Amino acid sequence: MNNTLDFGEIGRRIQQCRKEKKRSQEALGECIGSTQKYISSIEAGEHRCYFDTIVGICRALNKPVDSLIADYDDSNDESTIKLITDDIRGMNKKQLDMLRDNIQTIKKIMS
Repeated sequence: MNNTLDFGEIGRRIQQCRKEKKRSQEALGECIGSTQKYISSIEAGEHRCYFDTIVGICRALNKPVDSLIADYDDSNDESTIKLITDDIRGMNKKQLDMLRDNIQTIKKIMS
């Protein structure tokens, strides 16, 4: 088992999340008491940042730490399951059947 952190991949995940949240590198740097240049070097994988920096970035982006430092599969994330359950409440039988068919198709394609 390889326990080495891939800082290039961590940087790519940080960049992706930052862009999803529509935040600039400068704004993220300000949130953690740093600079745009420092965030840029982290995202490029050029800087092996400290864990407390990663935690600060995660807090600023409202993301769990493990989603940025590991290839985290959150398919059993209870909050996501609850949101989906809330979305399907009140669907009629035909809608639920269609939804189930779509889920099965997605699972086949993704496996």
